[in-house]
Amino acid sequence: NLILFNESTIYNPSHFFGFFSAFNPDVVSGVELYKSSIPAKYGGRLSSVLDVASREGNKKKIAGSAGIGLLTSRLNVEGPIRKDRTSFIIGGRTTYANWLLQHLPKEYKHSKAFFYDVNLLISHKINDKNDLYLTGYLSSDRFNLNSDTVYGYGNKNISLKWKHVFNNKLQSLATAGYDRYGYTIYSEQNPVNAYTMKFDISQANFKLHFNYFINSSHTLNF
Repeated sequence: NLILFNESTIYNPSHFFGFFSAFNPDVVSGVELYKSSIPAKYGGRLSSVLDVASREGNKKKIAGSAGIGLLTSRLNVEGPIRKDRTSFIIGGRTTYANWLLQHLPKEYKHSKAFFYDVNLLISHKINDKNDLYLTGYLSSDRFNLNSDTVYGYGNKNISLKWKHVFNNKLQSLATAGYDRYGYTIYSEQNPVNAYTMKFDISQANFKLHFNYFINSSHTLNF
């Protein structure tokens, strides 16, 4: 399975034992899921491709939203940096679920879990034919299940996109980005037996897509 967020690869798309998605719904504009006939531009996958895109910030005025729940809280702010030309949107979530874990059966009573994620998108309209997009994503999870062993993982992604319109039939999208996923298991409670084991995946990427609109019935992508 390939999971993309604004052209960046997300290796672990969930929080808090899978109860929460890694994607903040307040900043998502659309989702495409391919389970067969996967387009060649995604590089080829055996099972599926999930392509998630975030929305641009408000170019007219500052706006935002916030929410407080039993397990998580969220805050999102968006607005213009330069009116009608440059905008930003930033969103963050965090959890404080340890109180709930204390009410589990005694086998898990001393468990802990914590996560947060941050999304950022800055869009800039250079002129009628050129647009720039800077995207950043950061997430982190830490949990232990009634033991001194702590498990943690996190995603770090950044990408820069340039959209160029040649004419009313041909346009291109160039993307350069860096993705990193890290996973850690450690124990520090007993200094004699303390240990840390970790691994990570890092990749830099560059993609260049063209769309050619032949007519109202046909489009060529390459």
